[in-house]
Amino acid sequence: MRPLPGLRLTAHSVELPDVTAEPTVDPPAVSGLGVLKGIAFGLAGGLAAGAVWFLVVLGTSSMTTYLLPVIGLATAYGVYFGMRRPGGIAAVIAVVVAAATVALSLFYVERHLVVSWFSDNGDSAHIPLVPYVDWVQEVIRHAFAKGPGAPIYSALSLVAAAWFGVRGFPDRHRHEQPGQAD
Repeated sequence: MRPLPGLRLTAHSVELPDVTAEPTVDPPAVSGLGVLKGIAFGLAGGLAAGAVWFLVVLGTSSMTTYLLPVIGLATAYGVYFGMRRPGGIAAVIAVVVAAATVALSLFYVERHLVVSWFSDNGDSAHIPLVPYVDWVQEVIRHAFAKGPGAPIYSALSLVAAAWFGVRGFPDRHRHEQPGQAD
């Protein structure tokens, strides 16, 4: 008869293993390639979500700022997918990439709305398609001045990127090892 794993028999007692302790496994170190993949996939996710938001704005002629947190979520998922792990580094990357994609998306959405407004009123506004930093700042400042929606939902986008960057996403394709519980 084989003894149970972790069970120790002595002359006077039986010592049982501590089944309440979580197994401690150090996560693998973050590699440079993992960081680059996280940035690339985060950019792809953020830009894809920004493009979808822009298409919604084109269809509705409304800013629909409540969709901005989706950019943070998509960015965090892209970073998670690229790095294959959540954590502090993933959160920082997700927040930085989300801030850039929110700013770029907000620029193009507000640019479209301003140019459309001038066009509807028989005038024109020249805002370049390839923006300079000062143009981006001015257009985003205009978007933030119109109401509280853009700043609030932009901040929520960054919070979503940070939260999911740290927490990660459930991995449905993970194979559990025998005896391993979630």
